[in-house]
Amino acid sequence: MRLRPSPYIRTRLAAWFILIVAVVLATFSFAVYQLTRYNSLGEVQRDVRQRATLLAAAAAANHGEVPAQALDTEGAPDVFAQIVDASGTVQRSSASLAGRRLPFSTATVGAGQVQEVRLGEVPLYVFGRRLLADGRVRGYVLVARSPRSVYLALSRLRRVLYPGTALALALAGGAGWLLTRRAMRPLEHLDRTAAEIAATGDHTRRLRHRGPHDEIGRLAATIDGMLASLEDAHRQVQEANEAQRRFLADVSHELRTPLTIMLSSLDLLARVGTSDPEFNKTTLQDMRAEVTRMARMVSQLLIMARSDADAAISYQPVLLADVVADACRREWANGAGGRAADLVDRGLGAIGEAVVRGNPDYLEQLFLILLDNAAKYTPPSGLIEVRGHLDPLGAPERVAVTVADTGIGISANDLPHIFDRFYRAESARAHARDGMGLGLAIARHIAEQHGGRIHVESTLGHGASFTVTLPLLSPG
Repeated sequence: MRLRPSPYIRTRLAAWFILIVAVVLATFSFAVYQLTRYNSLGEVQRDVRQRATLLAAAAAANHGEVPAQALDTEGAPDVFAQIVDASGTVQRSSASLAGRRLPFSTATVGAGQVQEVRLGEVPLYVFGRRLLADGRVRGYVLVARSPRSVYLALSRLRRVLYPGTALALALAGGAGWLLTRRAMRPLEHLDRTAAEIAATGDHTRRLRHRGPHDEIGRLAATIDGMLASLEDAHRQVQEANEAQRRFLADVSHELRTPLTIMLSSLDLLARVGTSDPEFNKTTLQDMRAEVTRMARMVSQLLIMARSDADAAISYQPVLLADVVADACRREWANGAGGRAADLVDRGLGAIGEAVVRGNPDYLEQLFLILLDNAAKYTPPSGLIEVRGHLDPLGAPERVAVTVADTGIGISANDLPHIFDRFYRAESARAHARDGMGLGLAIARHIAEQHGGRIHVESTLGHGASFTVTLPLLSPG
């Protein structure tokens, strides 16, 4: 289902602003008109009451007779006065009435109400008072006033309010539209820039809001932060994909060689058959060596895969000297002692009480890798030393174990890359065919998992020294 496009926010804001202003102006205009009308007409009513009361008071002082000069309203042509007797017959009238009769009702006079009537085409407010003499009613005095001037003023007021309100509403609406458009313009810029970033896929671009640090400014800063996070995530994904491609290419290359050798050996065995037992034995030994190499590679690949996946490992307090001693016994028991010089312990007793927080199997694998490398590249006349240090190089609360050899060493060009996966130095390829370039990468990762690091020092032809530094377990 296709959704209908909604109006722009600025359109909705301007519409709401105009509606609110219209309601306010209409309410204000109505209140002004009604208040003016109420006060003006109320003033007319108060005037007729006051005049009638004064005439009744003058009659009471003159034995029930209203003085003739009291009915003179020449100064107020819209005011009328009339005297009627008890039966309602007109006795006297002001000159402004010109012989006309004011509406009269004893009930209205007795109730003390101002009556609104019309005399021909003239609207009037009429009020009456009784004329008393010797305690009895002698007649009534009626006073009327025309509110035509008030109605005329109210009509003029309406002619001012209606177009004035419309004009004010138009001006306010236009100003509101312009202000809303100006306020929303930074959002339009953010929208265009974000759309361009999405269309081009350029995660390095930013919104770069240059306005004040208001709500829109904070929104732009938040979006820039989100874009930075997306750029980092995108870069990490690209690096991970590139590393995976390199990893698969390296694994394919490393596995292809032993598989090719094994397939060639099987073809030879199939052609020779059982006619040459010595050849068969040699060929099977070569195949066994390649299978062993492949098994070791697969084992190291599994360790590397678990490391890449950040698989959780269990930690416990570990006596580091015991782990190093077990690794030495295991390495030499597996035949390393037959192909390398003697192993010399120089200072493991100094770390006999050193306890680290780690996994003993992983730590043993770390030192097995270092010892195996030393055994591979050290001639039988050479020497391998294992040394322990507490607080190495002035670093408190740390322990270090060094595996040093007098073997072929590592060139300065190869030193920055020896911890890369599948990297093998030229000198290493010449002296050991069964290496795969994974051991030192695994060793470094194990050390980093335990909060430590590996440092190497070497000179080509003068041996190598690998130092593993780990944090000591705090008493807490």
